[in-house]
Amino acid sequence: MYATIRRYTVKDLTNAKETFKAFKQRLEEKFVPMLQDVSGFHCYYVLTPDNREIVTVSIFEDRKGAQESTRRAAEFVRTDPLKDKLSAPQVTEGDLLVSKEALIGAH
Repeated sequence: MYATIRRYTVKDLTNAKETFKAFKQRLEEKFVPMLQDVSGFHCYYVLTPDNREIVTVSIFEDRKGAQESTRRAAEFVRTDPLKDKLSAPQVTEGDLLVSKEALIGAH
């Protein structure tokens, strides 16, 4: 499996929570469906670790799917109304060395 991490910094911290809320809605409604159509899609997560940035984690079966997700993310952000409120992402990608998920109903 292959993982991609994208890190976007919010430029104006005075309205960071509003930026996160608006971006979250568009991600759920518009971007996630685009991502789910990529071959080898496993999962997608979005975090706001310090109320200053948005970090996304995408996991795909192979590098080709991960690279397509990065292409689609760039296209999405380029046309999103919040594009001027976010920095260009720092992108990290690579082979997923360890992955363990709980069995459904195991807890």
